[in-house]
Amino acid sequence: MDVKLYATLRPLVGGSSVEVNAGPGDTVRTVLDELLARYPALREELLQDGEISPRIHIFLNGREVRYAGGLDMVIPEDADLRIFPPVGGGS
Repeated sequence: MDVKLYATLRPLVGGSSVEVNAGPGDTVRTVLDELLARYPALREELLQDGEISPRIHIFLNGREVRYAGGLDMVIPEDADLRIFPPVGGGS
């Protein structure tokens, strides 16, 4: 599964996406566990008290996982997972 990361998360993994060994039937937690094992610097950015930080937005097939099952949301076939840090700017 290809996980897309944005903005300040990209330098922590060395690019805009990461391939993880997860697929249909696994959960978002499974994906995050693999990402955190490979890129420990992500832990501080993504989690707070073992759950998704309120600053982070994780979308599975366009739905924010926080409101659709959380970390235990099951990954469907051909899933699209995107992780966004807080973004600011403009004037």
